[in-house]
Amino acid sequence: MALGQEISYSATIPQKRVVADRIVMIEPMEYVAVNALGIDNSSKFAFVNGPGTMYEWLEDVWSSRSDTLVGGLATSSTTTTFTCTDSTLYQPGDVLLIESEYFWVSSISGTTITVGTRSFGGTQATHADNLAISFVGRARLEGAAAGDGHFTQPTSGYNFSATFQKSIEISRSNALLKRYGIDNVVDWEINKKLEENLRLLNLAMFHGQRKVGSGTTPRSFGGLKAMITTNATALSSAALTRKNIEDEVQQCWAAGGRPNLIITGAWGKRKIATFYEGYVKTERAENMGGIMIDKIVTPLAINLDVVVDRDCQTDHLYLLDTNHVGGITIDPFFEESLGKSKDTAYYGQVVGEYGFVVRAEAFHSILTGFSTTA
Repeated sequence: MALGQEISYSATIPQKRVVADRIVMIEPMEYVAVNALGIDNSSKFAFVNGPGTMYEWLEDVWSSRSDTLVGGLATSSTTTTFTCTDSTLYQPGDVLLIESEYFWVSSISGTTITVGTRSFGGTQATHADNLAISFVGRARLEGAAAGDGHFTQPTSGYNFSATFQKSIEISRSNALLKRYGIDNVVDWEINKKLEENLRLLNLAMFHGQRKVGSGTTPRSFGGLKAMITTNATALSSAALTRKNIEDEVQQCWAAGGRPNLIITGAWGKRKIATFYEGYVKTERAENMGGIMIDKIVTPLAINLDVVVDRDCQTDHLYLLDTNHVGGITIDPFFEESLGKSKDTAYYGQVVGEYGFVVRAEAFHSILTGFSTTA
């Protein structure tokens, strides 16, 4: 028996708790790279004979317009031959440039190139070993016979697919319980595992390693960092600058690409905003400050959208030509029940298989290792 006033601190066992009838997911779950690059680009890349665990794309290049001088070249007007590195590139009638002197090619024998006269244009000079030879034009003799010409062969780029899977097992008793914020625990877990798989797919676009796999080792697709190698610049903890970005755009452009998308992390996005603080046209407002840069206009008339992805490495910035990069779907995410062996309401999985293409990798670029404080 108890005497006196009963207060809320007494007899707490039968008290009902005040619980929100909604669950808030406190873990960020966004798929910026997945949304920006897409996961079903098979038609864009013109894949046929799919699906497959390995997939290839064909790439070709024009004949090279440069070579390297071997052994140097003297100034004398009687010196009308030089040794080249790759004689297959040359044909009679080629106009060459070494430093500021132009040459006209009259014949080729082995790696020896004969020029008709010295100083076809420009200033006759001595040229050192290992200098660049540029093909800058062609002037064929009228009526000359055709000869062998240089050609290139298509090459094959490739990547593999990766399987993303999450298992779900709900006991019968657990499924019967009533819950706040969850009408059906099985459906809740299926939807949650789909989101988690998508997050892993988004992460793999940055971190994926290209692995062929076997019966005992996993197969995996190479992501952006693994596939982009030509234009990969390490800044060694230096501050990211506007010039860094424009230099990378120029490298991609020189290779034939036109990058139109930047994906970076929070610091990269903040840093980009500082590059243009003095160059933004704004409407007057006394109650608003700051700028948000979502597009960069470059001097080469190449414009890039700027997106921030939580999954991007903190000190990385990717410049991408979206015409040549994106995911492909081998088997889209789906849920399936598996054979029960215990007292369960549900036993199954959410699983899917995807690939990733980075075609013409010199059309893209990566800036890595920049300071995330300066």
